[in-house]
Amino acid sequence: MKPRIDRNLGIEGEPDRWVQSACMLCSNGCGLEIAVKNEQIVGVRGNPRHPVNFGHLGPKGENAWVANNDPRRGMHPMIRREKGGPMERASWQEALDFFEEKFRAAWDKGHENLACYNSGQLTIEEFYALGKLWRGGLQSSNIDGNTRLCTATSATGLMANFGADGPVASYTDIDQAELLCLFGHNVAESQTVLWERMLAAKRENSGRIIVVDPRKSPTVHQGADLHLQLRLGTNVALMNGLLHLIIARGWVDRDFVNAHTVGFEKLEAVVREYPPERVAEICGLTVGELETAAQWIGTTERFVSTVLQGFYQSVEATAASSLVNTLHLLRGAIGKPGAGPLLMAGQPSAMSNREAGADGSYPGYRNPHTPKHMKELAELWNLDFDEFHPEVPKDILTMLEMAERGEIEFMWVIGTNPLVSLPDQNRTERILRRMFLVVQDPFVDTESVALADIYLPVAMWGEKSGCITNADRSVNYLQKAVEPPGEARSDLAIFVEVANRLGFKDRHGAPLVPFREPREAFDEWRRVSKGRPCDYSAMTYEKLLEQGAIRWPCNAAHPNGKERLYEDLHFWTGIDDCETYGADFLTGNKHTRAEYERMDPKGKAFLRPAHWRMQPNPPTKEFPFVLSTGRVVYHFHTRTKTGRSPALNLRAPHAYVEIHPDDAEKLAIAMGDLVEVVSPHGRWEGPAMVVDSTRPGELFIPFHYGHGVQAANQHTWYARDPVSQQPQFKSAPVNIHRKSFGAVEPWLAERRAELAGESVEPYASRSIGGMKAKEEVPANELP
Repeated sequence: MKPRIDRNLGIEGEPDRWVQSACMLCSNGCGLEIAVKNEQIVGVRGNPRHPVNFGHLGPKGENAWVANNDPRRGMHPMIRREKGGPMERASWQEALDFFEEKFRAAWDKGHENLACYNSGQLTIEEFYALGKLWRGGLQSSNIDGNTRLCTATSATGLMANFGADGPVASYTDIDQAELLCLFGHNVAESQTVLWERMLAAKRENSGRIIVVDPRKSPTVHQGADLHLQLRLGTNVALMNGLLHLIIARGWVDRDFVNAHTVGFEKLEAVVREYPPERVAEICGLTVGELETAAQWIGTTERFVSTVLQGFYQSVEATAASSLVNTLHLLRGAIGKPGAGPLLMAGQPSAMSNREAGADGSYPGYRNPHTPKHMKELAELWNLDFDEFHPEVPKDILTMLEMAERGEIEFMWVIGTNPLVSLPDQNRTERILRRMFLVVQDPFVDTESVALADIYLPVAMWGEKSGCITNADRSVNYLQKAVEPPGEARSDLAIFVEVANRLGFKDRHGAPLVPFREPREAFDEWRRVSKGRPCDYSAMTYEKLLEQGAIRWPCNAAHPNGKERLYEDLHFWTGIDDCETYGADFLTGNKHTRAEYERMDPKGKAFLRPAHWRMQPNPPTKEFPFVLSTGRVVYHFHTRTKTGRSPALNLRAPHAYVEIHPDDAEKLAIAMGDLVEVVSPHGRWEGPAMVVDSTRPGELFIPFHYGHGVQAANQHTWYARDPVSQQPQFKSAPVNIHRKSFGAVEPWLAERRAELAGESVEPYASRSIGGMKAKEEVPANELP
């Protein structure tokens, strides 16, 4: 991909200064510089020397900076003295006194009476401080991140085969690949700049792209050579069918499998039951489509697979994602240039959370069941191991179910908007309302802040310093460009004060969270990560600024980072190395240390078989359609930031429902008609998008939009993958009917053109909002 400087300024002329940073609007981590004028953020430009994006920016990265200047930013804390009462302005002293009072009252009933639900958009310094506070101080299992909704399966899928989390391949492998397989990954919309990079690789390598997706997404129209438009809920059946053909056609690298894996015989026995005819029937594909995909994979040496929400947000998420890794292991396509699986993340610092341990993991990918790991962590934290009680974290939906039963009374929500993003919105709202709720957020007007008993205003991107890790392990350093508005504080400052207020000490009586500055937290994190897969020990802020981004591990052996993992073909599967002892794909039952000891592969990778299972909550006579939810290119999560950008919001101001023309004709629904979608949980209404992007009998609604009749998550369920506990957002039974005739607004017509394949220019190549024309920069003219 050739360098380019994408630039969007909200002023005439030049800013006072440019400040090095990175985009925080998807998991790509594009390098950019922030424009500052009169101590206010006024725009951005891409960094053409950055190894992730080479100066390219997508629509969100170009335009979402305006959210920093939004008038609805939180300027001061607020408290609600009693349920149902008004929110009142408070000082930080008053707000944190009230926080401490309610926290301690709940703690008196047991540490499991408290819960924390955080984000994928803080810095690693903040995640590390929060994880240390909760795991080392409170020692509670009730902590999770909204990474549970987007990236939990990336972690469990990688652990299932390789023993530990950590994306295997890198973007440089995409550059060299001859075949790209996109499993449930609508990359054209979710990671627009990465999609440009993929298309460039396809051109330069005369390559091909396979897209596995139940929808004809813009990714299909803009670059697919083969589209496997499978039925919703059939991912494992598809993967077993591909593996069946790879084995049956003799495309297995037997020497590699024998030397570096365990479990081939059991895998072969399972996939033998998935011949192409059976898989075609289950998935709604043709035998020819399956055979073509298998042939391309089986005869291409350099191929990279990416996996995202289409595979993750399912009750068979870990199994399906692990089988993608298995495909690479059977082909020996791993640990070498142009080959490997990339189980993607969905948020800008979801990887950081997984590394630092403020969600479903322990710092440094340590195993809470391995005494060696926990003794090491206790020593690093200067805690008495005999009084350190590691607990396996609970996922957010389990915590909400506990709260529904009255077992959790206090919840601290940090940098996320759960009322909109969690499934079964009406049930979730009832549960959130019964707890004492603290919400820590840059904006005062989110749907979740409206339910809060305490609101704490915080600094956001551009207003604090720290590091984030992108989807291919590239770590960026974000410099502070301006001061936060009003009395807003950084999340790190709040975590440090809370830890000290609650009296968390090490075994010598010193503060457990001793640092105050991001650099101090980062230096401690470097020591804690040393020797683990995500090793930062040789990484520094100065080196990050010099190189733009560094992929971990970055240590004495790899002082400038490492492009891909497992080049030595030794995996983190040893019994005292692994992050987990594994779990049953179907039941989620965790293997014990004794069970793992009997199958310890001692550095070899696992080939784990899985049978396809029917989806829960299937369609019925009353609710005959299957609803899937997902993203649109112009918004991120719950529109907390992107919804404040006129350039973005004008292109996707409302939710809509995609319906196949055959179904629309039967129901007398026309393009733009106002329709109602109903389910056992609620009702949604909005305009109809009549287009053949979905299969007949299936509907699609973007999930970004609010609370009430525009919220797709009214219809989703608490069903989840038994291993990753990631919710099933891709399959819910619904019905649809027309409420009234409607007109086709311009934004809806433009969106239909994209979904119908009438507009195929990659989004990151377009100029919208205040963007100037995008021009490539010759290498000899790079700044």
